[in-house]
Amino acid sequence: MRIYLLAILILILSPFHSYAGLRGMPEGKSRVEVGDKAPLETADLKKAHEDGKVILLMFGNPDHCIYCEKVWANIRDILPQYEKDAAAFLKTHRASKFWGPEDEAVKLGETYGVIGEPWLFIIDKKGIVRHVFMGFAGKTDIEKELKKALER
Repeated sequence: MRIYLLAILILILSPFHSYAGLRGMPEGKSRVEVGDKAPLETADLKKAHEDGKVILLMFGNPDHCIYCEKVWANIRDILPQYEKDAAAFLKTHRASKFWGPEDEAVKLGETYGVIGEPWLFIIDKKGIVRHVFMGFAGKTDIEKELKKALER
């Protein structure tokens, strides 16, 4: 009887499929990985690259995702001291499957292959992806990876 109850409890508590896309949490593997040349297809990304800036490209929506809100707040806290050399971009409405997306963000999200949110790509001055955060990224971790990208 105990084993039967334990088995039922395990079945109830163990998911058999990923809720990530449904809940908005990031899932899978992006098409753009560390070491790849980043697709900088939007006007703002192209300009930042031409200006020689390290790019922090985040896919997410701080309006409905608590992790996106926290990651974006971390970026905003860090960025002022690096404004001369770094730029941050937030592409909203792409990461979640159930919000009406903006065309540019949808296309870029599909190019990067992101599902769910948040995703943060750190791209160096040469346009190479140096780090990918999938899900929550703490301020210390973001700044550490930003500094590494700035040194390249």
